[in-house]
Amino acid sequence: MSELEMPTVITAISASETEGFIAGTLFAQGWSVVFRAIDWASLEGFISNNQEIAHGALLLFASDLPGISQANLNSITSKVRQSIGFSTEQQRDGAFKDLYEVPKSVTDLVALVRGFVRAPMMRGLNTPQRVVRKARVIAVGSAGSYTGCTTLAINLAMELSILEKSTLLIEGNYRAPSIAAYLAMRNINNESQWKSIAPHLSLTEINQEQAGRIDELMERAASEFDFIIIDLGSISGLSNRLTDRRWTSTMTTWCCDQADELMIVSRADQMGSHRLTQVIEILRNTSVRAGLSFVMNMKSPGKRGEKEEAQFLSRATALKPIRIRSIIRDSRAIMAAEDEHATLVETNERSNVRKSIAELARELKS
Repeated sequence: MSELEMPTVITAISASETEGFIAGTLFAQGWSVVFRAIDWASLEGFISNNQEIAHGALLLFASDLPGISQANLNSITSKVRQSIGFSTEQQRDGAFKDLYEVPKSVTDLVALVRGFVRAPMMRGLNTPQRVVRKARVIAVGSAGSYTGCTTLAINLAMELSILEKSTLLIEGNYRAPSIAAYLAMRNINNESQWKSIAPHLSLTEINQEQAGRIDELMERAASEFDFIIIDLGSISGLSNRLTDRRWTSTMTTWCCDQADELMIVSRADQMGSHRLTQVIEILRNTSVRAGLSFVMNMKSPGKRGEKEEAQFLSRATALKPIRIRSIIRDSRAIMAAEDEHATLVETNERSNVRKSIAELARELKS
């Protein structure tokens, strides 16, 4: 199975309500449910007669399946890609190893299964829960290219720091990192110490080795800062990234499951509107825990801008986001900041685009 291929699923759960919830949820996420066993004999028969399919499939079983035992499970471990077991009210006596409670929500189920797809050796007894932390984590993702996602992330982090909120800006766009080049900085990755770039503002990036310890690193960051702003870059093809086992998708997956907010930035022009529609369609069919918000960047002035905003709102409101904003186009101010490798507040604090981002920062602080 390729790293980007969506996994196939076999269910072996007796309780019809539980099995229906699990199979239906994963099917809705785009995963193929190839077999639904009603007892151990039917499961064993399917695996024996369909070895190639079974070898690439995730087995989701419950301890209530007639005929199931730990010894039976051990006999088929090598015949399936991975197995995830759920405990039931009827079977909680410790006869099975590493059982999970049945997830209570779609997002919990999807997050659990994604974890097994991405990290096959993962084990635990509880469905992963959202972590309670000091910091508010906001991931900024781009619906397409050239949306100003990085510019927004950098300037939003700066505005929060001006409000005396300790802020960490993270380069999370592994495929096309831009923050260091934008700010003309080098050696921003220092695991032992965040790189301070302004009062109350620090910067870092996460490399391949650190991506394997993303939970540990983010827990540390969340204990030290009030806000964490993560530049994800483009999130096109989001559903594939969430089951992609390559390290370059680690930050995106973590943000979808653990960030407080996934802020999606789009352009106001026709192509930007098209890309936003594509991302929204993906999000309709992909469960994420993070709250969604939308920012239309580069809005035109006058009546054309009003038309752009109306189209933007008609698309974005369908997903019931926690916030929607638009930022007017101000190419001169943006280019001046880029030329000086600086933030907007440093080069043109009175520009409309800077005022819009400052207003967003104040809203986030409140």
